[in-house]
Amino acid sequence: MNLIRNILRVCLAGVFILSSAQISAQSAYPNKAIKLIVPFGPAGVTDLTGRTFGKYISESLKEPVIVENKAGAGATIGANFVAKAAPDGYTMLLGTNVTHAINPQLMSAVPYDPLKDFIPVAMFGLNGNVLLVNASIPVNNFAEFIQYIKSKKGDVNYASGSIGSSAHLAAELLKQDVKGLNYMHVPYGGPSEAMAGLIGGHVDFMFANIGGAVTQINAGKVKAIAVTTSQRVPQLPNVPTIAESGVPGFEVVGWLAAFVPRDTPAAIVSKLNAVINQAQNNPGLRQTLDAAAVIPVIYTPEQTAKFVQDEYDKWGRVIRDCNIPKI
Repeated sequence: MNLIRNILRVCLAGVFILSSAQISAQSAYPNKAIKLIVPFGPAGVTDLTGRTFGKYISESLKEPVIVENKAGAGATIGANFVAKAAPDGYTMLLGTNVTHAINPQLMSAVPYDPLKDFIPVAMFGLNGNVLLVNASIPVNNFAEFIQYIKSKKGDVNYASGSIGSSAHLAAELLKQDVKGLNYMHVPYGGPSEAMAGLIGGHVDFMFANIGGAVTQINAGKVKAIAVTTSQRVPQLPNVPTIAESGVPGFEVVGWLAAFVPRDTPAAIVSKLNAVINQAQNNPGLRQTLDAAAVIPVIYTPEQTAKFVQDEYDKWGRVIRDCNIPKI
């Protein structure tokens, strides 16, 4: 009996030491550099958001935040890298509607599960689109746009930066919500190429990122018809929403959120959430991201997870109902 008691004491002591070490490691977090993986190339609103938040997260946690671009395969390379990383809080993903709601349901094979392989940490922000038409098209508001599309009886095309982008699916969602619309999708090699196609008159309309479209709108190269956000945006205060223009409930936003690998300790998730939410109110950060039309969102991890699930469900329905073929 004494031998058994001694063995139990040794085992319990080992468990206590291990648990204490884990708690100590989490309470000391972070004690080295954190990687923030952006699954897209340099430049653009996603990269800008990652680098802007990275700076303020680093200042708050007193450790470097290394922003690393891992683009390719529809953003799945970077997302998969984080999904397979150690769940210790030192590898974080800047995920989007593309990585977690659209491509996993549009692509024939994705090497990660967007809902099971990650823990949503916090929202970085929302980024809406604006419906643009070529400057020569004789429409100036949403009602005229709808009438124009219907009058063309299918002889209309629209641009997007890629198949499966929010610009592509926004047009398909509009076709679902407004009966009688018929138009053809022309995917380009990126948003700037799509914008060039619109300005050049090769396509009739497109949905474009608000921050990236303001310059062309102000220059008169394209006409802004309506925004896809639930409320009007400061960058285009005189441009109404599609929802207020006759399609109640219509909303399409690109979104940017922080994710860590599943099994990351809750204490680390909570700490990162607090730091990201605090950064939302930093004047320097807001000046940069407001100019890019990134709308701040302050969510708990649980609220972020619900938002991601809702977006996954929404775009899954659009992809299925519109019979968009897998890529």
